[in-house]
Amino acid sequence: MKGQVYGMEDGRKKIWICLLTVVLAAVLIGVIYYYSAPQEQGNEGFLIREQWEETYVF
Repeated sequence: MKGQVYGMEDGRKKIWICLLTVVLAAVLIGVIYYYSAPQEQGNEGFLIREQWEETYVF
């Protein structure tokens, strides 16, 4: 019975390590994206650039 409990604790430890790795990778990717994205001046978000008008020639 002790072997089964130890196996469960070992499995939980592996799950926590995997979760921590995924969270740290997501944070690292977010920081890299934040600092590599072009920054625009103004008080609007930089993902919304400007409104485009499309014209069609017939």
